[in-house]
Amino acid sequence: MGISQAAQPAAPAETPAPAVPAAADDTITFDQYRDWRRRYIEQRQTQLTAQLAAAELQPRQRARLEQIKAYYDWFAGLSAADRDRRFRERFDQIDANHDGIIDHAERAAWHDKQRAFYGRARGASAEPAAARDQR
Repeated sequence: MGISQAAQPAAPAETPAPAVPAAADDTITFDQYRDWRRRYIEQRQTQLTAQLAAAELQPRQRARLEQIKAYYDWFAGLSAADRDRRFRERFDQIDANHDGIIDHAERAAWHDKQRAFYGRARGASAEPAAARDQR
C-alpha cells in the first residue's frame, strides 16, 4: 500500500504574494527570494490573526479569513526542505531566462501575469508594468 499525502490547500485568490520589493536595477537571488517569502508568510499569519480577532466580522468574512489563514498556517508548517522546494519551483517560474537571478524585467512580467490571473487589473492601468516603469 502506498503512502498518501495530504492535499495542498488552494492558494487564496485574494492574497497573492506581492512582487518582491526591489529597486528597478536590483536583482534577486533564490536565497533573497526564499527569505522574503518566509517573512511574508509570518507577516500574513500575524495580520490574519488580528483580523480574525475583530468581533464585527460577518460570518462569510470570518470563514474566508479562516480559509486564508489555514493556507498560510499549512505553508508555515511544511518542513524547510518542502518549503524550499516549493519556493524554488516558483522562483524558477519567475526567472524566465533561468540564470538563477530575477531581474527587473522578469519581476514586471511576473507581476503582470499574476494581476491578469487573479483579476487585479480591474480599476488599474491595463498598461504592462514594464511600460509603466520606463516612463
